Amino acid sequence: MKYKKGICAAAVFLSLLSVSCGAGDNPDSVSGVGEGQSGQESAPWEETGGTGTRAEDNGGVTAVADFHYIETDKEIMPFDTMLSYAVNGEWFYVTDYLEEEQTEEGEIPRDYYGISRIRIADGSQEKFYVMTDIERWGESNRPLLLADREGNCHIFWRFHDQEEETTTYRLEKYGPEGELLWRIEPDQEELQGMGERLDQGTVTRNGSIILYSYGEGGCVFCFGPEGSLEGVYQPELESLEGVVTGKDDRAYGYCVTGEEPVFVELGGIGERYVCPEVPLGVYDGYEEGIILRTGEGMSAYVPESGEYRKLWNWKDEFIQMNGDSVDKVYQEEGSFTLLCEFSNTYRVLTFASVTFEDSQKYPGKETVTLATDYSSTVTERLVRMYNRQSSQYKVEIVPTMDEEALLRQLLRGEAADLIDVSRVYTGDLARQGVFEDLDPYYEKSTVVSSEDLVESVKEANIIDGKNVTVFPGFVLCTLQARGDFVKRDELTVWKFLELGEKNRMMFSQSPQGALGYCMGSGYYGEHFIDYENKTCSFDGEEFRQILESCGKWEIHTDRNGSGLFMDHSGEEGEWLFDTLTIRSPLDAEPKRILGNYIYEGEDYLSTLVGYPGWEGGEYPLWAYSIFAINSASPNKEGAWDFVEYMLSEEFQAGIGLMEDLLPVRKDSFEANLRKRYGEPADPETEAFVEETIRWVEEKAQSAVPMRSGVNMDPVAAIVYEEAGMYFAGDATLEATVKKIQTRVQLYLDEL
Repeated sequence: MKYKKGICAAAVFLSLLSVSCGAGDNPDSVSGVGEGQSGQESAPWEETGGTGTRAEDNGGVTAVADFHYIETDKEIMPFDTMLSYAVNGEWFYVTDYLEEEQTEEGEIPRDYYGISRIRIADGSQEKFYVMTDIERWGESNRPLLLADREGNCHIFWRFHDQEEETTTYRLEKYGPEGELLWRIEPDQEELQGMGERLDQGTVTRNGSIILYSYGEGGCVFCFGPEGSLEGVYQPELESLEGVVTGKDDRAYGYCVTGEEPVFVELGGIGERYVCPEVPLGVYDGYEEGIILRTGEGMSAYVPESGEYRKLWNWKDEFIQMNGDSVDKVYQEEGSFTLLCEFSNTYRVLTFASVTFEDSQKYPGKETVTLATDYSSTVTERLVRMYNRQSSQYKVEIVPTMDEEALLRQLLRGEAADLIDVSRVYTGDLARQGVFEDLDPYYEKSTVVSSEDLVESVKEANIIDGKNVTVFPGFVLCTLQARGDFVKRDELTVWKFLELGEKNRMMFSQSPQGALGYCMGSGYYGEHFIDYENKTCSFDGEEFRQILESCGKWEIHTDRNGSGLFMDHSGEEGEWLFDTLTIRSPLDAEPKRILGNYIYEGEDYLSTLVGYPGWEGGEYPLWAYSIFAINSASPNKEGAWDFVEYMLSEEFQAGIGLMEDLLPVRKDSFEANLRKRYGEPADPETEAFVEETIRWVEEKAQSAVPMRSGVNMDPVAAIVYEEAGMYFAGDATLEATVKKIQTRVQLYLDEL
């Protein structure tokens, strides 16, 4: 048969260390029953008050995690019944499929399962190192993929015949080069009618294959290295939640969600052992005992002796992991590898290799504080990534009650070393010298210079003539016109207002929202303010016309009744514009569904007209996290080390995948745009790809900064308050423009 490429298997993003299958929260991975090689005893580990260190005769050791990221071009999610993955000490394996290239006329092309793998040591990829003759057909054929330490790969198949209402089974073993070593087909009688429930398992160190069914009445089936069924076990537990292997290759079934966490040895006398702590996850530990994941960290447990010892805490300086995200754990000779994080798009997997090092080489990190007035998952992830790789500093987030409290701290010189200013009005603060000028730091840096940044980003970092902010990634914002009624160069403030007087513009709109668009993407109302000469012109004819026109807009509220501009609603409706956020060229593709509206014209990109500006449409540049260094900080070098890392080539190369943002470095930005597409399938597609990439490049280079902290901007507060009274009918146009002019001028006089 001839095939063409279907969904690709995982491709290496950064180097990756070994990972194993865990049990408990990830039932893919359990450990074996039967004879195996006994692991050598390791030195005893003592409790250290949660420091995550091991005490030895030659001095203490510290648990240290080294992080690596693997990029995939398909979603890899836990418990996906149509996709399976496994890891041994050398390879990351994933089920993949090929689609038939040619079929008979009228026939639907069929997909066939294969296995692709990535070598952990050097990152080389082997597409379809195993190819099967098994079709991928809905839930009918479901694979369970397992790997052993010798480089062999195993698959347990369940084939459903819907017409006959029968299920058959197959267990296969493939060698290190992809050769089929053996194949058996156990029947329902041999599997005691439990075959359909066997969707979890592992391969033991001696090559035995363990399959088991989860839940009440669960059974464990042990197949020998050559595939023969060697034992069936049904532990006396409320519910079989996993099978795990500890010291001397003893295997245990366990239930940790009952009245008390219980382990029962398989194949032995069946003694029950009560664990001293309720774990969130249970994993093979072999010579280290059973490995337990808790909310605080990782521990080791030996059921027979009751020995329980802390290995590390998730918040340890050299660990920095979110234990809730751990999926698989692999342990070998005292070194642990964890699949510890799935990205928000499930296309980047994070692995951590934890080893135990001489604590004298890891004396501790100097703390750098970061103030933020709200909980940002993006900022938290950025901080976690920095802390993982820095051996000298650790950034600690210091929550602040609100923007006003943070502002008071900054003005008193009491704030943290770093400030997340994404929601802070930075204009007055920059003019008062609250933020450190970063130009001298760029000049000394061997990691990044200001010339390495995308031009619009470089300009956005300059406030009141000083280079004071840094953001690691950005998005572009635009309005998407629902048709060909306006071009980008026509979308001036006046055209926008003209359309709004006669049409519904947005799914959600109001006069206040319309005024916000007309005030521009930068500092609020900067078109009417001359900051250098401290004058304003809100009593002029231009602002009068804007205010009067905005007052004619109909109010259409969102489901919460706020009346604010919203992203597309997903509903049918007669409005002219939807909003669109561009994080990659894929977001600028034609015929995107926005509010159930599909553009059917030939030039979709021409409908992405930007936001209204004075010379035509402009594209605001928005950042979710913006950092500045407090000029009063005693630890400016540590603060710079953090923002410098955010701008490093290493970090920028992955931010588009990790956070779904456009990188700010020129080299990373250009590489990221093309990486999203891969290899174009044909010349027509290649031409389209190049056109879209050029469009995003052009708009990003000319983007205008969307300033943060509008709700704290004194000018915005004045205009919103007075204009709101006019829109409500509580003030005349003449009185409103005079009051705005007077109040803004008083503010400027005080600068």
